[in-house]
Amino acid sequence: MDLAAEILADFQNLLTEHGVKARWKSIDLLVLVSRVRNEQQIDMGGFVEAPDLSMRVVKRAFQSATLPKFGERIEVDGTAYRISNVSAHTRSPILNLSLTTTDE
Repeated sequence: MDLAAEILADFQNLLTEHGVKARWKSIDLLVLVSRVRNEQQIDMGGFVEAPDLSMRVVKRAFQSATLPKFGERIEVDGTAYRISNVSAHTRSPILNLSLTTTDE
């Protein structure tokens, strides 16, 4: 078994135990949320929520669709977020997304 296959098998086990439902466009996903921060930032009219989280998902879960891009929206566990960073190594089976509030 090559390294990518081992990583994918281990990641699938983590998804089975700790996965969270997500939806991007019309594709249902099972993702691993690895870092969550919920802060507040000042805006016109007062403070607003400023969530910041990282999410990992298997690339092939997107079927034949293109991968998500910066600025697109994704729903994780019923809450909408905006993709603020996409990190995908060409040899890795896992896509890393950083998410933030939809207001920014």
